[in-house]
Amino acid sequence: MELGYLISLIILGVSLVFLIGMGVYAMKKMKPTLKNIERTQTTVQDQIEHFTNEGDALQKKVNLIMTRVDSTKDVAEINLERMNELSDYASSLSHSLTYLKEHGGDYSKGIAENTYMELKTDGPRLAETFKRAFKRTIEKQKHRHQDNNAQTS
Repeated sequence: MELGYLISLIILGVSLVFLIGMGVYAMKKMKPTLKNIERTQTTVQDQIEHFTNEGDALQKKVNLIMTRVDSTKDVAEINLERMNELSDYASSLSHSLTYLKEHGGDYSKGIAENTYMELKTDGPRLAETFKRAFKRTIEKQKHRHQDNNAQTS
């Protein structure tokens, strides 16, 4: 074998040994970094899961709040409808009171005339009826009083 061939084999062998040595050295130096990368990946995955769970919990709370908002909205709409009805009733009452105020004098005049006519026509008859009832009551009381005095004697 030639000397150049031998030198190149030696250089190749030394290079291989050097490369293998450098690979082992690099692996020793890289091993903590690789372990840190694995721990970081685990930590990142744990954080992702944590924040995913937090996000789900917040989403549930938001959904609950939205349900309550919808319920409150429905109640508010019902209350608004009731307020509108109450406003309509108040308006109707106001119109009725205004009408009564405008025509109250006519009504009271009519009522007074009707009462006067009833007293004029029915008054003497009622007075006669009251007079007869009063006389009968007095007669009964006299009769009772006479019966009580007769029994005690």
